[in-house]
Amino acid sequence: MHRPHIALAAAGALVGGLLSGVPPAAAAEGSVVRDAYGVAHLRAGSQRELFYLQGMVHAEDRMFQMDVSRRRGSGTLAELIGAGALASDVQMRPMGLRRSAERGLALLSAQTRAGLRAYADGVNAWLARGELPGQYRAVRVTKVAPWTEVDSLVVLKSLAFSLSFDLDIDRTTAVRGYDAAGFDGHKTVFGDLMPFAPFSTASPVADATSRPPSPGGDASRATSAQLPEAVTRMAASYLDRAERAPLIAAALNRSGDRGSNSWAIGGRHTATGRPILASDPHLGLESPSTWHPIDLRGGGFDVQGDSLPGSPFVILGQNKHIAYGATQHFMDVSDTYAEQVKPDTASPSGLSTVHRGTLEPVLAIPETFRVNPRAAGRLDALDVVPAGGSVPARTLIVPRRNNGPLLTYDQNAGTGISVQYTGFSPTAEMEAFRLFNLARDVGDFRDALQRFDVGGQHFVYADRTGTIAYFTNAEVPVREDLQAGKVRGNPPYLLRDGTGGNEWLPVRTRQPHQAVPYEIVPFAKLPKVVNPAAGFVVSANNDPTTNTFDNDMLNQRRPGGGIAYLSFFHNGFRAGRITDMVRAAVRRGGITAADVAAMQADTTSIDAQLFAPMVKAAYDRARASTVPALAKLAADERIAEAAGRLARWNHTYPTGIPEGYDAVDDGDRLAAPTEQEIEHSVAATIYVLWRGRFITEVFDRHLPPGLAVPPDFHATQALKRVTARGGVGESGIDFFAVPGIADRADRRDYLILKSLGDALALAAGDTFASAFANSPDQRDYRWGRLHRVTLTSPLGAPYTIPSAGNRFTPPLPGLPGIPVDGGPNVPDVAGHPLRADTPEKFTIGLVPSRRFVAQAEPAGWRTIDSLPGGTSEDLGDRFEQNLLKGWLANDTYPLTTP
Repeated sequence: MHRPHIALAAAGALVGGLLSGVPPAAAAEGSVVRDAYGVAHLRAGSQRELFYLQGMVHAEDRMFQMDVSRRRGSGTLAELIGAGALASDVQMRPMGLRRSAERGLALLSAQTRAGLRAYADGVNAWLARGELPGQYRAVRVTKVAPWTEVDSLVVLKSLAFSLSFDLDIDRTTAVRGYDAAGFDGHKTVFGDLMPFAPFSTASPVADATSRPPSPGGDASRATSAQLPEAVTRMAASYLDRAERAPLIAAALNRSGDRGSNSWAIGGRHTATGRPILASDPHLGLESPSTWHPIDLRGGGFDVQGDSLPGSPFVILGQNKHIAYGATQHFMDVSDTYAEQVKPDTASPSGLSTVHRGTLEPVLAIPETFRVNPRAAGRLDALDVVPAGGSVPARTLIVPRRNNGPLLTYDQNAGTGISVQYTGFSPTAEMEAFRLFNLARDVGDFRDALQRFDVGGQHFVYADRTGTIAYFTNAEVPVREDLQAGKVRGNPPYLLRDGTGGNEWLPVRTRQPHQAVPYEIVPFAKLPKVVNPAAGFVVSANNDPTTNTFDNDMLNQRRPGGGIAYLSFFHNGFRAGRITDMVRAAVRRGGITAADVAAMQADTTSIDAQLFAPMVKAAYDRARASTVPALAKLAADERIAEAAGRLARWNHTYPTGIPEGYDAVDDGDRLAAPTEQEIEHSVAATIYVLWRGRFITEVFDRHLPPGLAVPPDFHATQALKRVTARGGVGESGIDFFAVPGIADRADRRDYLILKSLGDALALAAGDTFASAFANSPDQRDYRWGRLHRVTLTSPLGAPYTIPSAGNRFTPPLPGLPGIPVDGGPNVPDVAGHPLRADTPEKFTIGLVPSRRFVAQAEPAGWRTIDSLPGGTSEDLGDRFEQNLLKGWLANDTYPLTTP
């Protein structure tokens, strides 16, 4: 039996009605109605009433999700869902997101605090009804702690943390390993294996303004400094534990698909003469979805879009005047330090770190961890977990590190690892979102953005008057050595020396609305553009400074002195393709919202545009070769057929199966694939399996065992760089070395064709039998039988979609997940591990979490959206999955009409 919704609108029309069960004093003028898509439209006479209603609606639709979110960030998730979350709690508690949220309340205006209080009151009014969703029954919980203002800040800070926190350990371990093996570790890792230079040189500011990349300056090229092996070993051991926390794992995700797409096209290029804005952020795919669509009107607010369950306001969307979207900007706002740790009886914890020869006390916060035993016959039970082993009795805090934690230490060796992160400060992102909701023009938006302190984003903006703009913001610390013009020891993207010389400078010139207690790069110096000459701006996690394009992060200067350094982690794939599509559409003219939605659905791979023709060219040369190994490969009929398929491929990723969801489908009525779709689907599968084998042949089998190989984010651009250099890396490693073949071009062709043969053998072998039934017929290698999505729940089945007991069961027998089009590094992103060598590894979960397109109109916006799931988390509710099939097939629903 499902809980009745507060109010329901029939056939998409809005029908007024008081919110049932709300005390009259709280909602005398408020109403909530739902349209046919389940989207709640709130009307209120005051801000207090509006956010009270939003709290009630969120609680009704997503209370369990909200509870999980606040607990995940606070490090108390095991108290709700059981011992399986204890490892996550142990890692998250030291990060102190709740501690910083508690201090963050003081930074917020009275108006924002009032919105938070009203929202919490609404959540708690709903909780007072005692109608908890079924997930609580599954974990044997009948009582839920009241919602607080701090809970809302924790939910928002947790999302920011997952998008901005970093540890520099994996890169440091990689460099240290190659140094120890006799290579130049920095050159090997960042010249060959994990290059900074993106695959394409698309750049938001440069492309919008036709500004050429900035030339390099005179800053010295970074090298790596030796750290004791014991330190890097300790750091690597900590990293293994840290990644057990989903929020930390998300933050450290090295997937190339991490991030988002957003772009705006000015009115001079559109059919209506008014701007169009697109936004599709990429987040982990969960059930229920990250976002909750909502329409808020009253008390001066008239805003629509996607909200974050647990938080008031609209996070991404539009008001009557403006629309905006955001993509992740991988700003480097955390540094990890090797500390010298000594016993100190004068310190409250008994420990101190050493900075410039002086002991600095480490503080201690006692911790108690509890788990829900979920035992039969016990309701609302909590068991205390005794401290010991992996469960610490206290969190150790290093005040110098912005009150960040001492992550691990070895008292005998006198060493430890700490981390410093701007998000450990109280910050004011909630203030920024309230002001975004109220902004009337680009000046208001720019002012609000300066409250966006952590969780760096590229913001794309459009308004009804015709202005389009791009901004980026976060409080990026100024490092003392970079400001002095020379890196001391390791650069900021590696583990740094905590004993002195690598500090964040204290505040010298406080910036407007600054939150963190360090000198930061001024907002005026961050990349931005308003009404660019090109009439469009494209952001997809690409580099707005062009600083990475020469693969040297530290050879440019900031105006006023110091090395220019914001970030080092950029994506060029999606931005390159989107920029190409936008430029082509501009040349045609008359761009419509439908055109932009089609761009969001595009699955064209720009890496395939480069590499697939190489395969056919290698085959053609091999046919005429006198090298026996090459001639043998060219004589293989399987390789000949596959090379021909890649030559005819259009570099897209259709599913090619009747059960698959493609952008050309109606989500409710899937069509049988056309012959052309089947052919492109087969080619996509062959290419993906070939690319994985080629990466393995070129890198993994030419590198010393046990040392780092290119992770997914870097592997394809590393492949491009090494191929362009004829196989010899900056390190001097010959990645194309093949015994018995002397010519470099022949060695390359041999590796290309051998990888193709290995890919075909893999597809026909036992490993892929669940997908392709050991078939040697390449026509059976349909992409949809590999490429599948799963919407995961922390409770598993039946709440995971699809799963046993859920209304959506896996459509392919023996294969979990839902087959969808798309792939790695394409605009409609849905990636997987590049070296995936089993069907299970192709089940992916990082995808567009919304697809939003807003067309400016004289009286407002005509907007469409798409979400993976529905508004409700209640299993079996009519609004639990009603939007899912549309999202799977890139269909949309109308968010607003003017």
